[in-house]
Amino acid sequence: MPTPSQFDELLAFPPGPSRGRATWVYGALRFFLDVPVMYRTERLLQFTTEIDSHPRAQEIRDIFRDFWSHHSYIRVISEAGLPDEVFLLRELLARSLRHLIPVDEVQGDLYVLLDSLNLREEDAQWVASLPDSFVDGWADIFRPSPSSILASSKLLALRTTNVALARDFLTLADDEDVTKSSFFDLPAMVQHVVQHPEEFSQWEMRRELCETQLREMTQLLEERGSSASMVFRVRLLRSLLWRIQQILNLRRKDSDSQKFAVTIVHGFATQRKIGSVFSASTRRLARSVVEKTGRVGKHYIAKNTEQWKAMGWGAILAGVITCFTALFKYSISALIHAPFLVAIGHSLNYTVSFLLMQAGGFLLSSKMPAATAATLVDAMEDPEKDHMASLQAISQTQTLVTIGNLIGAILSSIAVDRIWNAITGHPFLTAAEAEHGLHSLFPFQSLTIPFAIITGVFLWLSSLATGWTANYVALVRMESAIANSLRLRRRLGAARANAVAHWMKHHAAGSVGYIVLGFLLGAVPILFALFGIPLEVRHVTLGAASLAYAWDALRLGENLHLTDVAMSFAGIILVGMFNIFTSFVLSFLLAVRARDIGEAKARRFLKEVAQKVVSHPITFLVPGFD
Repeated sequence: MPTPSQFDELLAFPPGPSRGRATWVYGALRFFLDVPVMYRTERLLQFTTEIDSHPRAQEIRDIFRDFWSHHSYIRVISEAGLPDEVFLLRELLARSLRHLIPVDEVQGDLYVLLDSLNLREEDAQWVASLPDSFVDGWADIFRPSPSSILASSKLLALRTTNVALARDFLTLADDEDVTKSSFFDLPAMVQHVVQHPEEFSQWEMRRELCETQLREMTQLLEERGSSASMVFRVRLLRSLLWRIQQILNLRRKDSDSQKFAVTIVHGFATQRKIGSVFSASTRRLARSVVEKTGRVGKHYIAKNTEQWKAMGWGAILAGVITCFTALFKYSISALIHAPFLVAIGHSLNYTVSFLLMQAGGFLLSSKMPAATAATLVDAMEDPEKDHMASLQAISQTQTLVTIGNLIGAILSSIAVDRIWNAITGHPFLTAAEAEHGLHSLFPFQSLTIPFAIITGVFLWLSSLATGWTANYVALVRMESAIANSLRLRRRLGAARANAVAHWMKHHAAGSVGYIVLGFLLGAVPILFALFGIPLEVRHVTLGAASLAYAWDALRLGENLHLTDVAMSFAGIILVGMFNIFTSFVLSFLLAVRARDIGEAKARRFLKEVAQKVVSHPITFLVPGFD
């Protein structure tokens, strides 16, 4: 690899672009970048001195100027640091492939050459620290020509217009006349300003109009529902407008070319990163999902005696439904042996049970924490709300529903087993099945606690599905579309179309969440078992119903011991605690991050909660105590 002192070799290359000249420049750049930052400036100054002292110094500078004036320099100044793709998933894939696929660094494309240097943010900081005297000496070589400025800025303006006038953006903004958009004639405006730099103020006015339109678009996304793809494109539009601004500034006398060079280097340093673009684009979606989940959670908090009674009875009835879910679970396992069919059977069993609860308005305690955690964080954003009172109300309602689920599941399961015994002459479970069901819940002699934590993760994931569905329904205005669809109204009638629209608004999200939960609980353990990984579901209400069948079978067989009852019931209590705690914590952490609550504020609140739990624990279990 040639070194910068070998200028004679550089001069020996034929005029015009060549692989040899590109290889020499690549080696020179590596010559500076491969040393610590503290030594680079000294090495660069020495390099400049060697050029100036060379007999053919002007020819060397002309070669550099010719190299950096290559037509691919337009791509460097118009694309460095900006996403290549318009859609988020495609951009993430493109960035991933950059780390895997080798490139020909000296093929003649300056963009590829600079991108292959794997620049870092410290390199941009080093460029920013270079002395003005040195920058002035090299500015004429690296400064884009007027034609490059025109081409790059117009390319950016065309891309900006193409992204801004996408159909989903126009639909979101209810824009009936696309020609009224501030982005519509942006390319012509940019070309005019490049050719008439004295009218730069026209660009500034237009950019402000475009930014205003983007702010309105962001507000609509917050109100109606968010999309990671749309958020990504809004951020892309802001970046494109800013890059156009920087390039147009180069036509002004007071332009800071060093600052622009820092931007380009910083762009190359960050454009391979995947996590930053993903987190920035999904944060708004996460916030929207959390907000929609929090709205559901408000319905899970009892505020008066009537609501307490309604939720209590609803919890008991949900437990009754779960008693039959456990019955069918045992039947499916006994009758079907093909793993795939078992997974489908269990998934459908859980899903149908959950949808019955959804249709009846019955409450399942394990489904509540993810929603109520989002509601709690929502309250933390409002300084007028009592955060502690909100958490106490959530905890009190959670306790009520959990107890109701356990009462309904245990008593109904025992009742069903006694009916079964009266009809068939034996309990539903055999003695071996009952013993296994009993001992599988012993907290310190089985994997009950880890399984309960994993089930809590499943519960949290299902809440994300609920929030995502609610966000999507709001984003595409599904309720309004169904209610006003002439085709549906003609086929179903106005009343039924309105009923479907009402269901879509109030029940679609919860139904999707329950379907996802059903398949997570039913299929994932079977899938893991195919790979030899033991994984079982430990769901508090389902486990209580199964345990009641085991208790009654052993009781009828006069083989039930008090210590076994105590250990297994302790296991159910721990399963409930870990189900609820895991789901609540994951949802709380996501909501805190999505809403930018701040780590210090969250920690302060958790500290207050810990103190309150120690001093007045009963206030988190029973209302009316303080």
